[in-house]
Amino acid sequence: MFGLSDIQNVLQQFFIVSVSFAAIVWIGVFILKWKLPFLIGRSGEKFVSKKLSDLDPIKYTILDNLMLPSDGNISTTQVDHVVVSNFGIFVIETKSYSGWIFGNAYQRNWTQVIYRYKKKFYNPLYQNYAHTKALETLIRPFYPKLPIIGFVAFPSAEKLQVSGTNAVGQARDIVRKIQSYTTEIISDADKTNVVEILTAYNLKDKQTRTSHLKSARNLKRARGF
Repeated sequence: MFGLSDIQNVLQQFFIVSVSFAAIVWIGVFILKWKLPFLIGRSGEKFVSKKLSDLDPIKYTILDNLMLPSDGNISTTQVDHVVVSNFGIFVIETKSYSGWIFGNAYQRNWTQVIYRYKKKFYNPLYQNYAHTKALETLIRPFYPKLPIIGFVAFPSAEKLQVSGTNAVGQARDIVRKIQSYTTEIISDADKTNVVEILTAYNLKDKQTRTSHLKSARNLKRARGF
């Protein structure tokens, strides 16, 4: 027979288990909410990198996730993909937004639409412009006439309605756009030298990258996102 004290012990244990479970769930939701955009972004970047690997490896060298010095609002800039080729340098910003994407090349903000859900986000062409300027600072002293072309890839978007530019597309579109450049500008030796310059300037230490991510989040909040 259960006495009153036994029932109280059972209820106490049940309360402790319930509170512990709720705490674990809350922590899990918090971590997921914090990490999910990062994980989705990385997944999109890997997909775009895989598509870029279809390019001829003799003519194109792909560099992913570069952290380069910058003279902008933050001291470093993170570049998703750089394709160094005999035909120029291609700088690709990946945005892993799903749904429909609406925007104009000259608008500060673009819009993501999923059914009735709408979300504003900073024009990625502006963001990628900062990336191309960072590369210009490093490369132009050695190769002043080497073109540096920026593209924005949306690997997960269902439909893109972006006007005023030809620099936005799905991953497969970006590959075709890169392949449309057929005039050789630099030799194989110079291409190798450009890769070595970017690799040398790539900041790899964890502390620097963590600091950059924190600065980027603060800048995003300042823009109202």
